[in-house]
Amino acid sequence: PVEAKKVAELSGMSRAAVSALVNTLERDGLVRKERAAYDGRALGLSLTESGQEAIASAFLAHNEREREWGSALSGDEKRTLIELLGKLTTHSVDFDARHRA
Repeated sequence: PVEAKKVAELSGMSRAAVSALVNTLERDGLVRKERAAYDGRALGLSLTESGQEAIASAFLAHNEREREWGSALSGDEKRTLIELLGKLTTHSVDFDARHRA
């Protein structure tokens, strides 16, 4: 479970946009909303079993697409790509990469 305001912070979305999205996901049976015990104003979000299955399925499909894309690269090209992605990841801690400009 995670607070709705944390989802907004991590995603770079507004709280209103997160709220609208969560309402749709809840309607579709993928997310559960609950008031936090420590603060009745805070809204906790968690995935339902169907939501967990949807996430797992999406990650598997995404991983398969990445595997297909990567198959076009030679071993040296894959190593270079991994090095470049590592450099970008390391540099991303120097700025807030979660928010759009």
